[in-house]
Amino acid sequence: MKQLQNINTNLKKSLAIGALFFFQTFAWAQDKEVDVNLNLNDGGSDWYAEPWLLVVGAAVFIIIIVALLRGRNSN
Repeated sequence: MKQLQNINTNLKKSLAIGALFFFQTFAWAQDKEVDVNLNLNDGGSDWYAEPWLLVVGAAVFIIIIVALLRGRNSN
C-alpha cells in the first residue's frame, strides 16, 4: 500500500513540474515583441483604385447581362 502511495505522490510531482514547464513556456512566448512596419506611400498604384477600370468592368458586365437576356427571348 505504501508503494502505491509513493507512486501516486511521484506522479503528482511529475504532473506539477510538467504543468509548471508548460505555463512558463506559454508565458515566455507572450513576451516577444513584434516589429510592424507599414509603408502606405510606396509609390505604386493599385489596379482596383483606377476609375477607368470600374467603368470598363461595368460596361462588360452590362454587355454580358444584355447578351444573356437576349438569348433567352429568342428561344
